[in-house]
Amino acid sequence: MASAPLCTQILGIILMPIITRMYIPDVYGTFQLYASIVMPIAVFVGLGYSSSIVLPQKDGMAANMLFVSLSFTLIITLLSILFIYFGSGYLLEWLKAPGLKAYLWVIPVNVFAHGLYLSLRSWNVRHRNFGRIAASRISDAAVNKGVLIGAGLCGFATSGSLIAGRLVGSISMSSVLGARIWQENARLFKTSIRWHSMLQGIKRYRKFPMYNLWTDLISRLAATVVIFSFSFYFSKTVIGYYGLCIAVLSLPMTFIAGSISEVFYQRGARARHDGTNGSLIEKLFSQMVKLGMLAFLVLAVAGEDFFAFIFGANWSEAGVYTQILTFQIFIAFIMTPANALANILERQEVLLVFHIVSIIVSGASVIIGGLANNVYVALCLFSLLNGLATLAFGLYMFKIGDVSLLKIFKMLSNCFVSCLPVISVIATAKFFFDLSPLVLIAIITVSCMIYYGIYLKKDEVLRSAIQAVFKKTTPV
Repeated sequence: MASAPLCTQILGIILMPIITRMYIPDVYGTFQLYASIVMPIAVFVGLGYSSSIVLPQKDGMAANMLFVSLSFTLIITLLSILFIYFGSGYLLEWLKAPGLKAYLWVIPVNVFAHGLYLSLRSWNVRHRNFGRIAASRISDAAVNKGVLIGAGLCGFATSGSLIAGRLVGSISMSSVLGARIWQENARLFKTSIRWHSMLQGIKRYRKFPMYNLWTDLISRLAATVVIFSFSFYFSKTVIGYYGLCIAVLSLPMTFIAGSISEVFYQRGARARHDGTNGSLIEKLFSQMVKLGMLAFLVLAVAGEDFFAFIFGANWSEAGVYTQILTFQIFIAFIMTPANALANILERQEVLLVFHIVSIIVSGASVIIGGLANNVYVALCLFSLLNGLATLAFGLYMFKIGDVSLLKIFKMLSNCFVSCLPVISVIATAKFFFDLSPLVLIAIITVSCMIYYGIYLKKDEVLRSAIQAVFKKTTPV
C-alpha cells in the first residue's frame, strides 16, 4: 500500500507546478464548486453498504453485500439525473455560477464512477489485494494529470478540463480494481448471490445506512458548506486558493493516511476479537505523528514561500491559507485510525455526532468571516475549531479502544521537542535573513532530510517497511 503514496506523491510534486502555471485560481475555483455539488450526492451511492463488504466471515455473504452496494449505486445514479434536471437551476443561481450549467450532465457519471470505486475497493481490501489498490491510485493520478496537462498544452486550460481529468481518473481506478474480480470470483458470485441473502445482509448491516451514510453526508456537507459560503461571501478566486491549499494539505490524508486506514480496518477487525486493538493503535499513531509533524510544521512556517516557489507567484496567497489550516489538517492526519475504529467497534453514532459538530463549526466560521469581510478570520476559526473537535473525537475513540491517553500526549510532546531544532533553523532563516526563495527551500529540504534520516536510522520497523516498498517498486 505504501508504494502508491510514494509514486503518486512523486508524480504530483513533479506535475502540479506545471498544472498550476496553466490553470488560474478562478478556473480552479469553478472546478471546486462543481466538486462541492458532486460530493453530497456521491455520499448516497451504495447507501453506505460498501463498508460492510469487509466484515462478513464468509465470502458468500461478502459477495451479496458487494452486489447490494452496486445495486444501490445504480439506483442513486438514476435519481441524481432527476435532481440535476429539476433542482440544479436554483442552486446555480444562488451560487452565482451560471458557467457550471454546461457541466451538469457529467455529475451522474461521476456519481456512478465513485460508487463503483468504493464497492470494488472494499472487495479488494477484504481479499488483501493491497497491491491492486495501490496500482489503481497510481493509475488515477497518472491519468488525471495527463488529461490536465494535455488539455492545457492544447489551449484548453478550463474548468471543463479539470472536471474531465477527475472523471477519467476515477474511471481508470475502477477499471484497475475490477479488471480481474469476475475472473477470480465468478463461481462464488453465481453460487452465493441470492435475493434472500442480500436482504439478510441489508438487515444485518443496517447501521451503515443508518449511521455511516448520514455521517459521510455530514462530513461531505462540511466541505460543501465551506465552498458554498466562500462563493456567496467572497469570490471564485478565493475558492481557487482554498482548493489548492486543501489539495496540497490533503496529499498525506489521501494517500498515506488513506492507505494506512484501509490496512488498519482489515487488521483492526481481527484485532478486536484478539483484544489487541490498543497496542495496534498506539504503534500506528506513533508512526503517523513522527511522519507528519515536521512536514506540517514546515508548512505552517514557510507555506507562502513554498507555494510561490513551487506553484508560481499567482498562488502565493494559497500558501498563506496553508499556513493557517495546517493545524486542522495535521490533527485529522494523526487521528485517521479513529475513523476506522468507529466502524470496527460499531460506534458509528459517535462518528455521526462528530461530523455534525464539524459542519456547524465550519459553517459558522466562514459565515463569521464573511460578515466581517475577512477571509483570514474565517480560515483561522475554521482551522482552530475543527482541529479541536477532531482531537476530542480521536481521543474519545482511542479511550474506547483501550489506548492510554497519557501515552498519546507523550508521543505528541516528544515528537514536537525533536522537531524544534529543525523548525528553529527554518524560522531563523526565513525571518532573520533576507534569503531568496530558492535558498530557503534548499535549507528546508536539507533540514528535513537530516531529520528524517536520523528518524529512519532509529526506527527499524519503518526503515524496513520503506526498504520493502522500494524493492517492490524498483523494476527487475
